[in-house]
Parts: sequence; structure tokens; C-alpha cells
Amino acid sequence: MLESWEGRFFITFTAVLEEKSFSRAADRLGYVQSTVTSHIRHLETTSGKKLFHRLPRGVEPTEAGMQLAPFAYQFISLGQSLQDALADTDSPSGIVRIGALESFAVSHLPHFLNGFLKRFTKVKLHMAPGLHNDITDLVANHRADLGIVPKPPERDDLLFSPLVEEKLVLVCAPALEEGFEQQGWRSLDDSAFISFGDQCIYHVKGRDLLRNMEIGIAEQLSFPSTELIKQTVSCGMGIAFLPESNVESEVAAGTLLPLPLAHEMTVTHGMVTHKSRELNAAAKAFRQQLTAYFESV
Repeated sequence: MLESWEGRFFITFTAVLEEKSFSRAADRLGYVQSTVTSHIRHLETTSGKKLFHRLPRGVEPTEAGMQLAPFAYQFISLGQSLQDALADTDSPSGIVRIGALESFAVSHLPHFLNGFLKRFTKVKLHMAPGLHNDITDLVANHRADLGIVPKPPERDDLLFSPLVEEKLVLVCAPALEEGFEQQGWRSLDDSAFISFGDQCIYHVKGRDLLRNMEIGIAEQLSFPSTELIKQTVSCGMGIAFLPESNVESEVAAGTLLPLPLAHEMTVTHGMVTHKSRELNAAAKAFRQQLTAYFESV
């Protein structure tokens, strides 16, 4: 079987996996769709397994496809590492796949990414947003070179390197200030708690905080973006528990009000990598530069 595995087939396989479509994978790779179909058919013939379910709109990996995925990503990564080792240039090239919380990315990465991509012009970044468990799964299954998460993962196969400690704040609309000054925390009874959902660490910490203060929450609202959460809070729809860096400008502008907590609450964001994964030169450069960036700020 080994002689039948080729890097181009795995590159096509991972493109289909990520795009969930043969046609979009073909567009991404610069192929005609029949080439993509041929590559996947070759892998299915060689493995003796069906790798994708063909759906009316797109495709989904079968169980065999999911089993193949981490090996395909490792195969591609090792090929890139070999290319880096044999290259005559000191300038790394290739794709770096990163998983990161949207809330972290919007607050901390724009300035860094601008400088990084100007310096490393041959590197392409693929950023996948997600929550803590989503990101650790991506790294554990070799679908991402590295991830950025708000706490160390409880997994033996992953390594965690701290980047920055974040203060968390509970915010509400300024219209609620008068009620808070008069009634204190009781004024928040029956407010909606707005978050990324119950799989988010900010949600869990905020929910536990409110429970400890015996504040009754009327309902929980889940939204996929930091901006939407902030806008709904500023409109008076409820309260949210977010990193301070996410709301600095709104607090300064007076559109969000931070509520006084008895004790400061923090999370530590850091990078996770797989213990057994050999990062390619581009991913190593990203890791080194991001570490240096946070050491300097």
C-alpha cells in the first residue's frame, strides 16, 4: 500500500475535508473537479474504504475518512519539513494552520499578523475559529499545527505554552447603572446572560460567578461573535463576562459598563502543540514570533 500513497492525493483529501466540497477543493487547488474526484477515488481504492459521503450539497467524511485525516495532515507536515530541510533559502514557506478563539484573535492578533506576514512573505496562514475543546481537538488530530486556548488542556498528548494572562470583566449597559447603584447585584436578577455558549470557558466562569452571588438569570443567549455579544449587551438585552481586552474601547467610550467584582478573575491564554508533531519551518517561525511578541508587550 505504501507505494500508492502520494502527497498530492493527501493534499487533495485535506482540501475536500476542509471545504466540504469537491468543487470548492478544486477551485482552491487550481484543479478541474475531475482531478479531485480521481485523487479521492485513488485513495478509496488503495485503502479499500469509502472516505466521503456524497450529499446533495457537498460531502462529509465517513468514519474511515476521519481515521485517515490525522495521518494525511502528518504526511503533509513531514513533507513540508523535508522540503524546509533541503531548501537553499532561510525564508520559511508554506501553510500554517492555527486554531484560536475569536475573542482572542480580534483583540490580540491583528497587529502581530500584520508584522509577521510582512516579514514572512512566503507563509500563508489558515485560521480556524472555535472554542477550547474544538481547538484542542484540531491540534490533537493534526488538523492544526498549533492552537491558542484560554487554559492548559487536560491531555497528555498536547503541550501548553503560556502567552498572556487576561483579566475577565462582567459588563452591562450603562442604562443599568442607576439600578445597580440603588439595588446592587439584586438589580441583575432576571437579566439574560449572553455568551458564546456553555462550552466556552468565559461562560462557565461567568455562570459560576453569578451562581455564587445568588443572582438569578432569566435566560442564556448564545452568539457566535464577540461583536454581536457586545452590541446586544450595550442595547440592554443582558450581561456578559468577557476578557477585558475585548471591551476596552467600549468601556472607554461609555457604551459598556464594567461591574465591580470582589475578586479579580483571570484566564491564561497559551499555545498548544502536539507532542509528537514536528512543526514545519513556517509553523516554527509563527510560534517563535508570537512568543516573542507577547514577551515584548
